[in-house]
Amino acid sequence: MLNPLPRAVGAVLSVLGLAVLACTVPGAQQPDTSATVQAVYLTITAQALTSPPPTATTIGTTLPALDTSPTAVLPPSATPPDARTGNGPSLIIPRCAVSMTIDAAETDWIIQPGVSRFALDSVTYGAGEWLGTADLSGYVRLCWNDDGLFVYVEVTDDVHVQNQQGETSWKGDEVELVFDSDLRGDFYNAVWNGDDIQLGLSPGNFADLPPTSVRYHPTINRPAGIELTARQLAGGRGYVLEAKISWGELAVTPQAGLNVGLCLALSDNDHIGTAQQDTMVSHCSRLRVSDPTTWVTATFAQ
Repeated sequence: MLNPLPRAVGAVLSVLGLAVLACTVPGAQQPDTSATVQAVYLTITAQALTSPPPTATTIGTTLPALDTSPTAVLPPSATPPDARTGNGPSLIIPRCAVSMTIDAAETDWIIQPGVSRFALDSVTYGAGEWLGTADLSGYVRLCWNDDGLFVYVEVTDDVHVQNQQGETSWKGDEVELVFDSDLRGDFYNAVWNGDDIQLGLSPGNFADLPPTSVRYHPTINRPAGIELTARQLAGGRGYVLEAKISWGELAVTPQAGLNVGLCLALSDNDHIGTAQQDTMVSHCSRLRVSDPTTWVTATFAQ
């Protein structure tokens, strides 16, 4: 029997050659840079726990393949329920009872009735790199008012690495938030769409890089409607981040009783001098960033 390998290689080279010619023909459509960046980001944040643990690498290393398998497929005619189950406890977001100041201090939060904190300690990506809660974990407090969603996160992190800004902030330490404003409308969609928001909230490096925010989905940009600050904890063993996210950035008009999809997560890089995502932990136990069926339900309370 003839060895099929040369024929297969030749076929691949032929396809690549045609692709090159297509890109050089005058008037040919050029690649969408933003779409490419977003595709790369989705690849690295697939949260495939069955994949081999990442190793310390430098920028430009080949990224792991995206696991696009849906977690739920139900008939389109099925009537969606009011809340998701199986991804972690549902959340109640109370209305802020006091005036909020974005200063990375806990003062406004500990005096508010009904504001509870929930833990970020379920590893959803890079399980082989995660050494436990002292390596990476945290807790979150949330409240809302007519101005926006208020977020307070205290992070335990044994090594702080953030040398990126903007659309590559996920390659360093940051807080990520995904938000589904149409929970029932696309309840069974295992792939996100235009009403699903992903934000990155970076604390910076507490030296020459300030705290910054970025929108990763549905479009990549620097959101204007986010107020953000951060401070490093004593001994450099973590950080506190506080933010106000305007409703315009989340594309929703809040009201008591509204249910939305929500997950917060911590992205971690423990390799100084590199830009890479080592691990991610969340309160959503099955989190896949691009799959809203793995997010939990959050209810706005009065």
